[in-house]
Amino acid sequence: MPGIERLAQLVLAEEPRHVALPNDHPLSARSEIEFTALLDEPFLALPEDAGALRDYWLATDYRNGAAARIGAVVTNPEETFEALLAGLGVVLLSAGNARIYRRPGMTTIPVLGIPPSRLALLWRSDDHRDAIRDFVRAAERTVASSDLPPRRSAEGS
Repeated sequence: MPGIERLAQLVLAEEPRHVALPNDHPLSARSEIEFTALLDEPFLALPEDAGALRDYWLATDYRNGAAARIGAVVTNPEETFEALLAGLGVVLLSAGNARIYRRPGMTTIPVLGIPPSRLALLWRSDDHRDAIRDFVRAAERTVASSDLPPRRSAEGS
């Protein structure tokens, strides 16, 4: 992400990535899937102007330099699941979204070999306004009271 070196972050949640597949897909009966088993699959992708977000959900850093095969470009959940059920491609999503977006005719399976998804609070590291500091502290307290250990980074890593 451009400019991330100027941001601090607090990871609020971390969960495995899953792949959504039509029920009739040859891999749909597996209990988990290595990402390498998905490399030749067509993927549903955000538009190119989504930049780093598109790359993240295509897991481009874990394709050994090979470009992802794009089966369709989608811009929202409804388009995504219509394209998925039409057999145009598969899609990565977080475990939490896998639960939320259950649909008849599809399954979601945990993916191994790629890092989990992270939901993080980001703020400019040089922003010392009281409102920002108070909000970050409140988020830290919330994370501390959950089962996720706080992971704060001034470098944005």
